[in-house]
Amino acid sequence: MRYLDVETQAAITDRSRFVPRNFVWLTAKTRDTGLPETIGFWDEPEDVSVAVIAPADGTETTRSYYGGAILSLDPIPLTVGLDVRTVQLVLNPLHAQVENLIRTLEPRLARVEIHRGYLDPDSMTLVAAPRIRFLGQLDGAPIMTAAVGGQSTATLNIASHTRELTRTNPAKKSDEQQQRRSGDRFRRYNAIAGDIPYWWGEASDTAAKPAGLFGWGNVLGFL
Repeated sequence: MRYLDVETQAAITDRSRFVPRNFVWLTAKTRDTGLPETIGFWDEPEDVSVAVIAPADGTETTRSYYGGAILSLDPIPLTVGLDVRTVQLVLNPLHAQVENLIRTLEPRLARVEIHRGYLDPDSMTLVAAPRIRFLGQLDGAPIMTAAVGGQSTATLNIASHTRELTRTNPAKKSDEQQQRRSGDRFRRYNAIAGDIPYWWGEASDTAAKPAGLFGWGNVLGFL
């Protein structure tokens, strides 16, 4: 369930009277200190300062967004479920702040918030504070350098935050970690388990078997 203010409801109901705009907020890390640094972009050419609804607590927070960087953004339908969704944001790599994001900062796994706002076509001002439309993280940012006279692009591949539900912790499958936690040796033979041969339903050369192991063919021979 999403709560929408009256102004946003009116914009969604009569789309011909309002102009939708996207506000993209990225939180990357600085390469030398690892501290977070934020950069915002939006659809129009000028830079603006906009109060948006924070997804964490629903309060308004004012952010600065740079214009002239966004070339295109995939449609973002609202869906229900835990499926991992992806969208592509195409930026102008020659924009100073895009270069800062990709070449100076560490953009890998940067947190991405995409807010949707609506402009009144007469005054070209927001009818209400933009609300969160997509929440995710950066999953790749390839740069395409065009030939002379072409348009170079930087494509940000963004995966939804439900991606975190698919991650596994390799430490839980480590014999060393298991011992450190509780002395458990269940995974003692993890490294060699795949190399031990097993015979099912047929006799095999006994000399080729590891000591102490019996093939099913030998067991059936006693019956």
